[in-house]
Amino acid sequence: MRKLESNLLALMAGVAIGALAGILLAPDKGEKTRERIADGSARLRRDMEEKASELKKDIVRKSAELKKELDEQLEISKSKLTKFAENLIVSAKEALANGKKAETADKV
Repeated sequence: MRKLESNLLALMAGVAIGALAGILLAPDKGEKTRERIADGSARLRRDMEEKASELKKDIVRKSAELKKELDEQLEISKSKLTKFAENLIVSAKEALANGKKAETADKV
């Protein structure tokens, strides 16, 4: 996810630098150049806000999916642990019962 973010930021920075360089190197009046820079900045800001919004939605969606998967795995683990504990209890009770039977048989 971080690689995607850094690639996206690098791409947007490259676009911004390229646009700014194109505007500054174009032979135009100062007022027109400032207007173009302002327009380009506003466009870049909107683009960045849209990308940030999309990224936030993606993170929220992925987080929800991960939480669901973790909850499912937790339930599976609980179930397995409960079965293991129940089997252990049954085995311990059988061992105790067999031990008591052996003691009784030895006494007779």
